[in-house]
Amino acid sequence: MGHFQATDGGKVHVHDVRVRYADTDRMDMVYHGTYAAYLEAARVEMLRDAGFVYAQMEQEGTLLPVVQLDLTYKQPARYDELLEVHTHITQPPTSKLELHCEVRRGTDLLVVGRVVLVFVDGKSGRPKRAPEELAQAMSAMGLVRS
Repeated sequence: MGHFQATDGGKVHVHDVRVRYADTDRMDMVYHGTYAAYLEAARVEMLRDAGFVYAQMEQEGTLLPVVQLDLTYKQPARYDELLEVHTHITQPPTSKLELHCEVRRGTDLLVVGRVVLVFVDGKSGRPKRAPEELAQAMSAMGLVRS
């Protein structure tokens, strides 16, 4: 559902989203809370496209809950528009994964987001280090950049 795109500072993952009618509000704009779902879909696909299936990580005992979500709205999106969610990692994964996300319509920047997730042991519920192979792969792919 996505692809990696080279940029000046490394790579971003690009996930396409078509705005559904159900995503909009009475003002004919994408409802502000819908963007959280767009960012979630984008990060799940980013991990999948990098070789890490979130469902498999959960089965293996690693959970990845969101602990912080910051969104800045710049322009509205509307029904049936094709959007792109650009995602990259802002620092090497440790016990947390910090993402920078941008929702774009062509060259227009609509929403800027920061998402912080923590790696958690599924049995104990306690924070744990990022799986080493995930951290190494994200760095090697050029997805980690400030």
